[in-house]
Amino acid sequence: MRSSSLVAGLNFLQKIFPALLLSTLLSAPVIAEPAMDWVQKMSDAMRNLNYKGDFVYLHENRLEGMRISHYRDEQGEKERLISLNGEAREVIRDNQNLTCIWPSSRKVIVDVSRKSSFSPIFVPDDIVRLEKFYDMKLVGKDRVANMDAVIVHIDPRDKYRYGMKFWINQSNGLMLKSNLLDENKKVIEEVMFTRLKLYEGDNKLVIDTMPPIDDNFTLVRYHSGDSSKTLAADDAWQLSDVPGGFWRESVLRRKILGSDQYVQQMVYTDGLASLSLFIEKKSSLTQSGVSSMGAVNVYIRIINNHSVTAIGEVPAVTVKRVAESVTYQRQ
Repeated sequence: MRSSSLVAGLNFLQKIFPALLLSTLLSAPVIAEPAMDWVQKMSDAMRNLNYKGDFVYLHENRLEGMRISHYRDEQGEKERLISLNGEAREVIRDNQNLTCIWPSSRKVIVDVSRKSSFSPIFVPDDIVRLEKFYDMKLVGKDRVANMDAVIVHIDPRDKYRYGMKFWINQSNGLMLKSNLLDENKKVIEEVMFTRLKLYEGDNKLVIDTMPPIDDNFTLVRYHSGDSSKTLAADDAWQLSDVPGGFWRESVLRRKILGSDQYVQQMVYTDGLASLSLFIEKKSSLTQSGVSSMGAVNVYIRIINNHSVTAIGEVPAVTVKRVAESVTYQRQ
């Protein structure tokens, strides 16, 4: 009796063992590398690999479809971003220029190349530095666009930055999905690829830095790619109180089109979060105070007959603190 029960038990285990093994494999930890290594792998992949894909971008209760092509060669990165719904628009970026084309309004704008100024796809750079101001944790695995992904949660250590969540392709490190999270962990922006593939072999991407345009287009050239033509910044404008981890990434000063006035832009970042300061002569329409548009917060302050506008995808407390710390100290 006991022998027949044992045989029956063994037969039962033999039948269910494949299912048990599959269940164990699916519930086992995905990877051994720490979260920081996966974020570094993602950063390297998004900057150095050649790829193309379609993604959806959810922000301010709007859903946009977009297409991206990215290529890197000995000259550096080249990228094209095209809208798939709404007003037709296209952005081309290389190491020097950022070119924005609006076919319907027949306008082309050329400015200095800064990826974060136009693309919803953003990945961090200095990962080791980020660890001082964010906690990075592996929180699971998923599938996005029919590809296996690990999920990394990046949680700020203070109130001056948003959190992020990344879904990272297990095989090549490309970002498949990202969430921007507010102070209450609520998703305020989302990017998700629906199709993403690598360029392989000789199938190289060709990106023109300036597409052909006819006489009906209006060309606005803020920047030619020659840094020597940038106006000298007014160093009398200084910040006395910047949240820890933020540094000044760039400063530009240029003439406002159609006037004899100038605007100075100062970009501050911690490697993940970023904000811009715009300083220009106060006009009769300028109003101080705070406003927001989805994840973007704005704070305007009047000082020395100038308007100081702090704007960025950071909490409202951050733009207010930065704008309030601006001083004008002529040497």
